[in-house]
Amino acid sequence: MAGLLLAGAAQAADKTIFSVGVEDYKNWLPYSEVKNGVYGGLGKDILDAFARHMGYTFTYESYPLKRRDRLFVDGQVDLSFPDNPNWVVEMKKELKISYAPVLEFTDGVLVRPENLGKGVGRLKTLGIPLGFTPYPYQQLMSAGSLRIEETADYDALYEKLIMRRVDGAYMNTRIARHYWTKIRKLPQVPVLYDPDLPHASGQWYLSSHKYPKVVEEFRRFMQSNKVEVEELKKKYNFVSSDDQ
Repeated sequence: MAGLLLAGAAQAADKTIFSVGVEDYKNWLPYSEVKNGVYGGLGKDILDAFARHMGYTFTYESYPLKRRDRLFVDGQVDLSFPDNPNWVVEMKKELKISYAPVLEFTDGVLVRPENLGKGVGRLKTLGIPLGFTPYPYQQLMSAGSLRIEETADYDALYEKLIMRRVDGAYMNTRIARHYWTKIRKLPQVPVLYDPDLPHASGQWYLSSHKYPKVVEEFRRFMQSNKVEVEELKKKYNFVSSDDQ
């Protein structure tokens, strides 16, 4: 038995190929995208730069959000990105998970321009991407004063908001900004982020409960390779202070 344990430990130490569970949303730039089944974006570029630095290979496995979380908890993927200590806490409560910050985020509510600044009271139906949890709105949801409508992807959610099928759309504000300014390039953006409505800010993390050493190595990489990381951010027009 001792020999088997030692062999297992040596195998883990020699491991250089790691699976990363990611989300299968297609238009998530600058953070990520899944195009023709291929995962890309700023997050992947940063993780790949770290992998090259360490002599590792990352294989990216994209899943619907809730399935990705379950596979991660069950140990069927080695690492998870994006993750956050405040997400799906109940599902992860039995695990000791290591986290390292990668990219800043703000999740907030987009509204039609005529409704900007009119307050939370006018939100009766809130659209969210499938699998999301709108944490700042849980009290309103529990009180029954806010109905949630899930949508498979961001593109369809924008359309629901524009067509007045939902009063607001809860999503990542940088992703929305990138979509309307870099992809659609419309002279007038039909939906706007309302910073006066409840929103959540924090970090997208790389996480693992199987390989905490890799997460700690990544943390050190981010601290000691800031110039390289900033160059990658510039490539995607990702400005850290955008939502601050």
